[in-house]
Amino acid sequence: MILGIVVFGAAFLVGLGLGTYTRRPLSTAFFVVGSFTALLLLSATGEVFGAAATLVIVFLVGLVVESVRETFALIVRS
Repeated sequence: MILGIVVFGAAFLVGLGLGTYTRRPLSTAFFVVGSFTALLLLSATGEVFGAAATLVIVFLVGLVVESVRETFALIVRS
């Protein structure tokens, strides 16, 4: 379990690193983690729709978190 946490944490950090170029670090990080999760699910079960649903759900959570972060930053600056 600790290895899984380390691997997903590393994937998240890679996503944050890639996100610095796109100026959307959290949504990019969630996309990378979602892609990794979908790949694991696809290789374990072979369900394409389940893997796609996992990717979409994790990416949407990332978009929501990014939106909340931007909104909070606008409120704090005011």
